[in-house]
Amino acid sequence: MSKLLNTELHKLHDIIVSMLVITLIYAVIGAFRSMSNRNTIYLGFGELLAIFAILICSVTGVFISQDFENNTVRNKLIIGHTRLKVYFSYQIIFALLALILTAIFIAVYILSGKIFFYMEVFRSEPLDTEAMKVLKENFFKALPVYLTAVPAFTAAAVFIPTALRSVAGGVLTVYLAYTINSLPAFSDFFPNNKFIEYINEILPSSQIFLMEGLSPQPDFSPLKYIAFSLAFAAVLTASGYALFRKADLK
Repeated sequence: MSKLLNTELHKLHDIIVSMLVITLIYAVIGAFRSMSNRNTIYLGFGELLAIFAILICSVTGVFISQDFENNTVRNKLIIGHTRLKVYFSYQIIFALLALILTAIFIAVYILSGKIFFYMEVFRSEPLDTEAMKVLKENFFKALPVYLTAVPAFTAAAVFIPTALRSVAGGVLTVYLAYTINSLPAFSDFFPNNKFIEYINEILPSSQIFLMEGLSPQPDFSPLKYIAFSLAFAAVLTASGYALFRKADLK
């Protein structure tokens, strides 16, 4: 497994560097946008992170679909790697990449936002102290959910291209990632619909939006949302491997 992971990381070197640069730029621009439009970095973050998750999943889907298209996956099996190792190498690498990039994005976003906050030219009057305290509490309570949701979302980005095993998998991954991220909007059209509320709690991408609207209740715990994200990832990973194990790779 270690050799396979090293090989994949070497192939991803240029992509990782590009994603890191994009992450840094996007975090700074996002912080500036939040400060200039909302006078705070603690509003609008869910939208930014959801778009960032789409980007990571799109890269994942396209990369894996290309491996199937150029027979790289079949060659891995020919030289002795098992299907279990091949599938989980994708899942481990892209989930880890998503976690690291998300952590970097959040750190740079917060740092940039604080810098912009203290530069008068970038903001109007700040929010009152109590309002800022509430927003800040919401943000940091939701932080573990953010760091779990984006990596968990990559399970879908691995599942789709390995199920389709063609370039169409990469295209469909981009489309479905965008569609899934749009699901929270259905809550506005169907208020108090328990089914939609439940689906949005389960989906990692929807959780990102839900976290932003939380009020800082003393009994709030992110564990429920983290458990849902992990269950989402586990189900898709197990299902994806089951399909891949039986797939004809001729």
